[in-house]
Amino acid sequence: MLEIIIVLYALVVWWVFFKRKLYPWNKRAKIIVFVTPVVFVLIMILLMNIFAPSSSDVRVTRHEVPIIPQVKGRVIEVGVTDNQRVKKGDVLFKIDPEPYQASVNALNAKLKLAKKRVDEHRALVKTGSGNRFDLEKAEADYDELKEKADNSYWELEQTVVRAPNNGTVVNAQLRPGVFLVPTPLRAAMSFLEDDPQVFMLFHQNELHQIKPGHEAEFYVPTNPGQIYKAKVESVIWAQRQGQVNASGDLPQTGVRPAVPNRFPVKLILEEGSHTELIAAGAIGHGAIYTDNMSFLHFVRKVMLRVYSKLNYIVPKLH
Repeated sequence: MLEIIIVLYALVVWWVFFKRKLYPWNKRAKIIVFVTPVVFVLIMILLMNIFAPSSSDVRVTRHEVPIIPQVKGRVIEVGVTDNQRVKKGDVLFKIDPEPYQASVNALNAKLKLAKKRVDEHRALVKTGSGNRFDLEKAEADYDELKEKADNSYWELEQTVVRAPNNGTVVNAQLRPGVFLVPTPLRAAMSFLEDDPQVFMLFHQNELHQIKPGHEAEFYVPTNPGQIYKAKVESVIWAQRQGQVNASGDLPQTGVRPAVPNRFPVKLILEEGSHTELIAAGAIGHGAIYTDNMSFLHFVRKVMLRVYSKLNYIVPKLH
């Protein structure tokens, strides 16, 4: 955009001083002609950095959900491959259900016998021939078996592992025959949710005009020419260097002063954005448009769109 403004300005100078010769091309005119655009551009850039601040560090992250089975067993079927997109509830893999089905069958048989004993003791107590204590023990045994049966049913259902949300299975190395154990230290596969988390990082003095609800735009080099629209959700006013751990030690300030860190602004993507095309880990550029100096927003938007299309160019000589 700045290049376009400079070209237009040069055309005006040529038309005034050389084409129509409205003013003499003397030393004074030369100074005015060359100083004016420099001052104008500097003022415009300084104002844009306040009222339409840009960031060269836009980070795209996604929630990673480790897929850990709830029951142990040998894998008999894997229903997904590397980088496969799935919907919530789709089958990821299956664990051999036979041991758990056998446990359910055995408990069902015991439940029928326990229920029969309860009915018999109730009948005896009703006629006065039975012992109340025996009835209560039979009922307690039945309730205990029923609880075990419910747990067995739950374990049987857990032999089919499903996608927790819409997303993508990453690095699916699981194969039939692998024996899995429900431990949080070792996931069976990794799963990335569809909805990305987008953060735009700014220096401290760039944040005083930014508020929740402001319009934002960004692009990532993985999708040249694509502009993503968003809204500011919040400014995260916290940094690791601002935390002092609770301990009996004296504060350690170090031999050098702390380097000022940047603060992230969290964005919410507008509905309809092709979020599945935004790669997790992508780094891009973006800008936020505040409430003031709205005429500068157009300049920043044009600049973003021009720079996003430059990503089509791959400057490599091999």
